[in-house]
Amino acid sequence: MPESQAILDYLNNQHSQERLKILGGLRAKEEWFPISLASDLLRLKLHHEEHIAILHATQSKQRLVFEDYITSQIGNWDQNVAAAALWEWALRSDCIMWHRTLPLCTSPLSTQRIRYTLADLAWYGGGYSLLHYLVNTEGMEEMSVAYHAMLCFRALQFDIRSERLIKLAKDAYTHDAAHASIAPEKTMPYYLAYLYRYEGAWLKEQSSHHGLSSIWAQFAKSLIDGKGVEKELKAFMALSGSDFKKADQKAFLRHWPSLWDRHHITLDQLTFAFKTLAEHPWPEAAHWEFIAGVPQKVLMMTLQHIDDPKAFILALNLGGSFLDFDQQTVCVDRLRTVLQGASDPSQLLNTVLPRYSALLNTSGNSSTFSKIFQERQVMIKAFRNAESTEIQGLGIWEKDFTPEETNRQNFFAMAYNGKKGEAAKGADFWAALTNAWLTPTPEKIDSLAQLARQEPQMFHLCFIDTLGRFKGADNAALKLLDYIRSKEEPVLRSIVYALQGISTVRASQELVAFLTRPNINAMLQLEIAQLLKERDVSHLQAELRSALNDLHYRSMTDSLHIGLHDAITSLLIIDDAGKGPIAGSAPSGDGGSTPTTADLDSILEHKIKRYGELSSEVKRALRTAQFFHIQVEKVHNRLETIDLSPTIDMQYKALEICFREKFEDAAGELIRKGLLQRKLDIIGYARPIPQAMDDFEMYIENLSIVNTIPFFSRFKLRKMLRAICQYRPGKRFTLDGLKAFALFFICFSRKDCRFGLGDMFPIRTMTTDELLHYCKELHIFQDFRNRAAHEGFHPDASNNLDSIWQSTATIIEGMFLIADGLEHAEGFKILLKSS
Repeated sequence: MPESQAILDYLNNQHSQERLKILGGLRAKEEWFPISLASDLLRLKLHHEEHIAILHATQSKQRLVFEDYITSQIGNWDQNVAAAALWEWALRSDCIMWHRTLPLCTSPLSTQRIRYTLADLAWYGGGYSLLHYLVNTEGMEEMSVAYHAMLCFRALQFDIRSERLIKLAKDAYTHDAAHASIAPEKTMPYYLAYLYRYEGAWLKEQSSHHGLSSIWAQFAKSLIDGKGVEKELKAFMALSGSDFKKADQKAFLRHWPSLWDRHHITLDQLTFAFKTLAEHPWPEAAHWEFIAGVPQKVLMMTLQHIDDPKAFILALNLGGSFLDFDQQTVCVDRLRTVLQGASDPSQLLNTVLPRYSALLNTSGNSSTFSKIFQERQVMIKAFRNAESTEIQGLGIWEKDFTPEETNRQNFFAMAYNGKKGEAAKGADFWAALTNAWLTPTPEKIDSLAQLARQEPQMFHLCFIDTLGRFKGADNAALKLLDYIRSKEEPVLRSIVYALQGISTVRASQELVAFLTRPNINAMLQLEIAQLLKERDVSHLQAELRSALNDLHYRSMTDSLHIGLHDAITSLLIIDDAGKGPIAGSAPSGDGGSTPTTADLDSILEHKIKRYGELSSEVKRALRTAQFFHIQVEKVHNRLETIDLSPTIDMQYKALEICFREKFEDAAGELIRKGLLQRKLDIIGYARPIPQAMDDFEMYIENLSIVNTIPFFSRFKLRKMLRAICQYRPGKRFTLDGLKAFALFFICFSRKDCRFGLGDMFPIRTMTTDELLHYCKELHIFQDFRNRAAHEGFHPDASNNLDSIWQSTATIIEGMFLIADGLEHAEGFKILLKSS
């Protein structure tokens, strides 16, 4: 166990807000989480705020160990945690493994927030080459205005001229009201500076206009009219030979050009600056931003020309990231020469940033720095080919564990990272937990529960997760009841998934009971409903109907509540048995025999075009619906004893199977490529930004035809789009029901979309209006099915069965029409599953 009392207090606290306070105080006391403990806690399903606070309070005795851990794990974390981790890495490590930022830059799954952070930390990471890639990334113009401003600022500092950035800056300058969500004063200075550097003549020609934003034009005019860089640089060079007392120091800083004017700096002026700073390392000047904006060519010439060892090392430390990879290599080679010719090489070596000095010790194949260098070469090669490589890590941080932590580490690696586990030795909690995870036999439950009571509260989550391995053991479900009154969402979510894993009738009943518990939020209720869809709920129908009544959601119009109502309703099953004379064989006394499969197929071929092309599973569901329909027609005057819902339910099931067969793989591949995530991230679904999501959903809801869809669910729309954004490789993404497919088409298949989502899932065989009418029909059909499942389908409506069949036939016909179009769309043919 940790020696720090504060860390023990953290582990034993049940309340997340109190734990956050404890974490906030650790760093101030210079008390740190060891990586061995932090790495385990970061695998638990806690809120991202707590994960970030844990990272903030984590340190290792060796900086390289901390760096290896952070940079190898970033890709596994939520974007909020990953962005915070990048800052911790930049400010608290030697950045020797800066090359690991390159795969993050090229990965199609990296969100806008990650790219923004990479740009912000470019000097610490991939520097000039990374920024050059970000500036030229496809779709950069579609990113947020804040991202554009950051790119302008960093591109100006790294001397990257981009016509695309210039166009963005000009558009922002001339139409600063175009981005109402971002106040001009937050972005305009960066646009102005970029234009002043690369398009000064254009900026000077712009006329002032009236209004609040005209102040920027006044600033620009003042800068241009008062330009005197050459004079300032002449005064700067006049300081050569000064003893640099306080007045000279102020003059040195005063005459140094502004960021957008530093392209006027010459080789001699930059050399003088470095030599002066090497002798007088003033904090205001001995910083990389002091030389930002100097042309790369001038900087490289200076590094090749400068003869003073101290000045050269300072120039390399501050300016190395402004060079491309090949230029950096040349400078490191010169560093070797400089050190070899110096009178005190060891003392000089201590002043070189580790990201450069580490490259001096790469001989052999077994040393740590040699492995880092080899990894760097592989990643640079992939980066130059615009490819993303997996960050494996060197395993340095894993060697930091103590023997006492072995069983805990093995458990977390097995349970939360999917590594193959082995039976653990010992009688401690973690050994027992590991063995229970591997071989979950019921007799282990009581002893495991006894050991768990002696562990800190935080590790009870591991006990709860392990109980979910005891499939078929009601005793495991009973142990979970000790935690059901918790108000902490991570605990409740673990309980829910553990009950799902246990899978007994009692566990399923508890899951349904969770739907109405006061400590469960609506999002978790929806997760429970989704989990129940994966189970046989035929024995839970009474409980589900009771839950619907207890929730009283029928009269509510809030989209979240409507979505929950629909989710629970979709779990209801229409049971043929005991609802009328149709159970079993055909009723006697009415004449006629039970129809054969051939008879049913013959009827269905007349009702549904291309029926023969449907899969056997779809045909089976349609035959069942048709069989039921025939039985209904036979009973005539005894309809009042029959619920007609099964025929609708089976038609709906057939349609849902059809859509999954035809479109799920194509949609899934689009998501796996990261194309949709990038677009949705730009809108605001990845971070997430509630106002931005509201704006998009309101836009969709108010589209012509869509605004006529009854009970259109903005909640279901947000749920689907957020799920797409949160997709990660290895996870399965499923469009849940006809409504989900309809929403997918509405978002990604229309020809035009002012949010940039148009034609991403191209449907060429329908006009936009035809597609939206089709999506409306899908909505109506699913709503009708859900209502029938919940309330029943009254016998008086038996005459409407033919119209329902007509709707089914129309939907199938439209499905084939869409699928045929996709088969001819470039890139989609191979993705469509044949029925």
